[in-house]
Amino acid sequence: MGRRLARLRVIPWLLLFEVGRGVHSHVMDTFTPAERRRIAEILRSSHGDPRRISARDSEELKRLARKLEPMRLAQDLAPRVVGGAQGRRRR
Repeated sequence: MGRRLARLRVIPWLLLFEVGRGVHSHVMDTFTPAERRRIAEILRSSHGDPRRISARDSEELKRLARKLEPMRLAQDLAPRVVGGAQGRRRR
């Protein structure tokens, strides 16, 4: 238990906040409000269990996931992650 708490202290919380903010911005820019509502409906109806998603809904989620463009997201996040870590290096 003590080790787990020690690890939590090591996490750069500001960096996690920046990454979360970047992901939120990317999702908001990528999906329309109707698409975000539809994703929420599917996830709510399945209670987050992939086995409870119909084949039709599963295909719709896959189509929407492809729209996220993970490489663009990574490119958008890289400056935040690299920039946030540079000031913490020890010499």
